[in-house]
Amino acid sequence: MNQVLTVANIPRHHTFLNGRLVAGGGTPMSDRHPGDGSVIATVEETAPERVQEAVTRGAAAQHPWARTAPHERARVLRAAADLVESDLERLSHLVALDNGKTLTEACGDVFVAAAHLRSAAAWAPTLEGATLPADGATLRMTFREPVGVVGAIIPFNAPLMFAAQKAGPALAAGNAIVLKAPEQSPLAPPLLGEFLARAGLPDGLLQVVQGGGAVGHTLVTHPDVTMVSFTGSTDVGRQVMRDAADGMKRVLLELGGKSANIVYADADLDAAVHASVGGIFRNAGQRCFSGSRLLVEESVADEVIARVVAIAEGIRVGDPFDPKSQLGCVISTRHEQRVHTMVTTAIEQGATLLTGGQRPDDVPDKGAYYRPTVLAVETGTPDIIRDEVFGPVLTVQRFTTTEQAVAMANDSPFGLVGGCWTRDLNRALHTARAVRTGYFWINSYGALALDAPIGGVGLSGIGRELGRIGHEAYTELKTVIVDTRSHEAPHWYEEPQ
Repeated sequence: MNQVLTVANIPRHHTFLNGRLVAGGGTPMSDRHPGDGSVIATVEETAPERVQEAVTRGAAAQHPWARTAPHERARVLRAAADLVESDLERLSHLVALDNGKTLTEACGDVFVAAAHLRSAAAWAPTLEGATLPADGATLRMTFREPVGVVGAIIPFNAPLMFAAQKAGPALAAGNAIVLKAPEQSPLAPPLLGEFLARAGLPDGLLQVVQGGGAVGHTLVTHPDVTMVSFTGSTDVGRQVMRDAADGMKRVLLELGGKSANIVYADADLDAAVHASVGGIFRNAGQRCFSGSRLLVEESVADEVIARVVAIAEGIRVGDPFDPKSQLGCVISTRHEQRVHTMVTTAIEQGATLLTGGQRPDDVPDKGAYYRPTVLAVETGTPDIIRDEVFGPVLTVQRFTTTEQAVAMANDSPFGLVGGCWTRDLNRALHTARAVRTGYFWINSYGALALDAPIGGVGLSGIGRELGRIGHEAYTELKTVIVDTRSHEAPHWYEEPQ
């Protein structure tokens, strides 16, 4: 293993319970660095009784926290954000070590995690209800109240960032949160608990548990968990919904995507090509909003595809800690094999391989690497057009009309994000409104705004995160009616005079 990896200083324990790191008490799991397959930590699953304790302690701590002034909650979140940024070097190395993304991308995750906490701090004092038009006899009001204990489950591709994205709004609204770290990249989320504790968060309000599906099931089905916030695959999202159904728990689900990025002939092709490459190959394609389907208008298709392929062939794949590496690892050799199987199946079903489709030659044998891959789909609908790969694989298709482009974009069970490139504002807005997604870019692809809600339709999920709506998702809306003339009203059983 590269010597620089040792700066991560990995803690011994990885369950964060009641304000400190403790042993999980369950089955040990080997956490491996995707870059070379070496074991970097042994992480104990959190035993069922400790998951139960985490929720119970969270419920007890939540009531006084809900009564804490919103400005005080905001202060804690801002202080934690400062602590996260002050530990940038250690955290970014830890994320790259655990996840396999490049060190540059890991640094970005740390900054975004801090930004999520600051964004939540800004919303804490501004979550508001309303007074409703009166009829002269009553005063009608609504209030935003905490939901209670939030059970959160996050994916492996950006563990620190997603931990902050869930914890920030939940805590800002006065809730407690029990967060299950991803078993493939478990190391960073417990450290967020430490930063929040140092910032003054009372014990029990953020708990971090470790493990796989059984731990997630225990968390989601606990009777004291009143809301479940999940980001991950559609298949697991379905199971989360089933588990939450018996308790009629609120669910917030951000699931998979198979997003279309449309390039019209009148677009700024330089901008479109470079953003489209970044839109799929950043983080080795392991982003739910990756632009994995490139749709190009016929008259410029040859040029755009040739330029995309040329850039893909020049991307340097390698050690996440090598400054020359532009693309790091996928999460595991098992996932690498899954990606490769999907590519070979696509070729068997009629897709044409333009570049990639295999491991690089000069990487460690036990590392999980895959070359940027571009597949042309001229006829038919191979499975890869509709199934999420979650890897550095781009399909390209041609169209001739706006209506055809929209129809192709909508030919998917997913509906998370999309994008289009054109100088024609009317066509851009028509496309944005016609493509069935929860988020859409025009002349851009991939940048998320923390003050704007994101979420999907169809198999891409339920609900929205970020922005006012995303923060309100962690609250209950209560209506209160005051009868101002109750002393004048006759009793229901009395006859009118």
